[in-house]
Amino acid sequence: MSADVPLDLKVPGGRDVWMRTLWTPPTGEPLGWAWVQHGFARGARHLGGLARLLAAHGIAVVRPQIASLRPLHSLHDRVFLTAAALTIARALEVGIPQRAGVEVGPSWWGIGHSAGAGVVAHAAGVLGHRGKAGSPRALILLDPVDSVGGLLSGALPSCEGMWMQVAALTPSRCNRHGAMVDELRRRPATAVATFSALSHADPERIPAVLDKGAVPPPTRAAALACGRPGPAEEVVALARRVVTSATASA
Repeated sequence: MSADVPLDLKVPGGRDVWMRTLWTPPTGEPLGWAWVQHGFARGARHLGGLARLLAAHGIAVVRPQIASLRPLHSLHDRVFLTAAALTIARALEVGIPQRAGVEVGPSWWGIGHSAGAGVVAHAAGVLGHRGKAGSPRALILLDPVDSVGGLLSGALPSCEGMWMQVAALTPSRCNRHGAMVDELRRRPATAVATFSALSHADPERIPAVLDKGAVPPPTRAAALACGRPGPAEEVVALARRVVTSATASA
């Protein structure tokens, strides 16, 4: 299995910022690429299993490391996130990840967990409407939660007509008791799959292979924060849903 390729990309703005991105090369001929975004107070490493699983199915993956707690250059900063989306698109256009050994196909998917759902939805609107990378094949939102500033809700008008696949997990304080999923159920072109045995933290347990024996155990902190974790077979079912949603729309 290919190793992740770290690339620091300069995001232009009032003061240039360097954003760390991790790129996971695909196995075989690439179908396209996916922007996989971690949630609030998490990091790119927390969705490493999902990235490698997608890569094994021919999808290159980029995982931007975006801060959660500082007010600027964070998951809540629309100006920064717009610049970040254009920076990633530009990096692909000029071949930065390709020169580092990451083959990338033309199609793309936005896959976000928790507050990361708002980031990929915002990016989809930016890239689709500015002619950069085009609209994603699909947005795959894993137990989406809106940010304090309403990033995801605010992005929905720009995503009109885009296909969304939503995974709804057990309501808890971590996902604001499923409020965002309820809003998305009312949106056209949206399919919601419910995994009632899984907790909000369980997408971080998705392994690099579709085998329940490969699913890592939950951490005590995740269980305390988000409730009882789900069984390994349900984590695999969620992982299979993500892969199918992506490859079927390739």
